[in-house]
Amino acid sequence: MLILLSEIIPDSENDDKSATAANDPVTEDTYEYKKQTEAELCKILGEIKGVGSIKVMVTIEGTTEYVYAEELDTDTDKDGEKTSEQYKNEVVMVEQDGRKDALVKKIIKPQISGVVIVCQGGGDANLSERVLRAASVALNLPASRICVECRK
Repeated sequence: MLILLSEIIPDSENDDKSATAANDPVTEDTYEYKKQTEAELCKILGEIKGVGSIKVMVTIEGTTEYVYAEELDTDTDKDGEKTSEQYKNEVVMVEQDGRKDALVKKIIKPQISGVVIVCQGGGDANLSERVLRAASVALNLPASRICVECRK
């Protein structure tokens, strides 16, 4: 009966989630992370001599992921030669300002999958290489995932 009930409940929740996807805090966090990364990269690369005006586009893979703290309870029963174990996980809840929220253990930011940098000095091979190297180090990305082009 519980298995049947568990199959029915997620379907009704998915309908509600699709209606509120635009206001999803995870999506907002991901968008803010992308915009912040682009702004910081523009700022630092703009300081390189000869770069000129610059635009940066960062592409990301996935979304912000929250890992919640859990309590694990283990019960072991021994009955002669037979041993059985039962496990129970519960998310740790904290009360703050009169409401209960799950305790966040870790926030995992989405992976940056590529970067396009367009700058006035992008036509110069030496400058382009310096910008590429700086972006690679700043984002911990291989150079193959970064493109530097000349601005029109």
